[in-house]
Amino acid sequence: MKKIIVVLVLAVCVSTFIAVAYTEFGVKGDITPQTEEIDYFSKNNFECELTENRDFVTYAPKGVEARYGLIFYVGTAIAPSYYDYLGKALAKQGYLMVIPKGSNGFAYLMYTLEEKAFDTFDGVEFFVGGHSQGGGAAVRRAQENSDKVKGVVLYAPLCYGSDSIVESNLATLLIEAKSDGVLTADMKADAKTRLPEYRTEYMIDGCHMSFSTMDDDLTLKMFNDGPSSALVKETQRELTSEYTLEFMQQVIKRR
Repeated sequence: MKKIIVVLVLAVCVSTFIAVAYTEFGVKGDITPQTEEIDYFSKNNFECELTENRDFVTYAPKGVEARYGLIFYVGTAIAPSYYDYLGKALAKQGYLMVIPKGSNGFAYLMYTLEEKAFDTFDGVEFFVGGHSQGGGAAVRRAQENSDKVKGVVLYAPLCYGSDSIVESNLATLLIEAKSDGVLTADMKADAKTRLPEYRTEYMIDGCHMSFSTMDDDLTLKMFNDGPSSALVKETQRELTSEYTLEFMQQVIKRR
């Protein structure tokens, strides 16, 4: 009986010593791996995690928490999957890309006064962007939510009404395609009058629809878009991703 009591006393003493060591000497009992911190000024190579629910299609860097992201509005009648190249490029570098589904294909017609992504991903600082009609939605979003937006990313935007971010001083990226057969010269000129004078602007080879991968011959004929070879289309999307990442990095660096 005495031996049993001695063993129990020793067990209690050992347990007490371990507990004291954990609390007094900083020994950590939680061995859960820490979330990796993303260095946005280095070249990263994260895997892309694609998720989808009733509200969003989301491209995210796997295993890390993105601090910056892009809310992206798609062009007219273009499904989110046709911007897969962009989502993967952003996720690879540690950014989140969120494509709202409520406005799927008709971003401006189905525009909502509140953007759910801001609250759903409340730890992320967002740029907003879009292609074609989706670019018009992005301009309106930036105008109405300038306090929540780090910058604006536009690919051949089609703008509407009185929407304008001229007075916002928001950092803005505008990328246009040389063989854009969808937007008229007046449409292109009108879009520029709505943007800040000091913006980052590129004109690259390619056509309007090839900012997405929905650029098969039938689609091009339907929209009377300019002709582009497979190589030009691929290069257009590579440059679009590259210029977008460079722009976002520069904006983050300045603030």
